[in-house]
Amino acid sequence: MPGDSMGAYILRRILLMIPMVFGAMAISFLITHFAPGGSVE
Repeated sequence: MPGDSMGAYILRRILLMIPMVFGAMAISFLITHFAPGGSVE
């Protein structure tokens, strides 16, 4: 069924997105903490 393969595709995309989101959050966290100057201003 075409709907079934579409659901599997969406599920696979979501599962791939989760570690990418965590990686982007970790990178931005490290940049804001170790970049020179305050990250507030």
